[in-house]
Amino acid sequence: MGAPSSAGRAAPSVGPDERVRGAVALVAMGLAAGGAGELSYDQLKQRFRSAMTRDPIDSLAVMILGCSYLFYLAEHDENPRCASFVDALLFISTCLSVGYADVFARTAPGKAIASFVMTFGPTLATSALGTPKGAESESQAIVERLDRILEALRAPQ
Repeated sequence: MGAPSSAGRAAPSVGPDERVRGAVALVAMGLAAGGAGELSYDQLKQRFRSAMTRDPIDSLAVMILGCSYLFYLAEHDENPRCASFVDALLFISTCLSVGYADVFARTAPGKAIASFVMTFGPTLATSALGTPKGAESESQAIVERLDRILEALRAPQ
């Protein structure tokens, strides 16, 4: 039975499937925000890429916390290994790399969330925690300069 509403009646219960679908719809609406009319699939993909690359650290934090919350909603009633948000957070954060052997998704929404994180998470984590843009060219310039210095030192006087 749901929680009492402001009118004193019990609000209808919302299952994990409906909550996950609602969250996915909110994400899609968020990606669509700012555009006129409906987005094509290509426009939606471009907005997704743009959101992920604009600030990878923020995107990674949102992915970990958001997907942990959605995973918790999807799994906590069905999965004894997902009794708290922290359990979901541990599972989702390990999906970014090697996974966690004693927690498995049991519900269809939980499996979909885990699949999403396992597909996009490692790349996002690499871009968030890897070498910042521009640093590679800086490093390359330093190596080239050191090579020229070494050549000058080796040249006969």
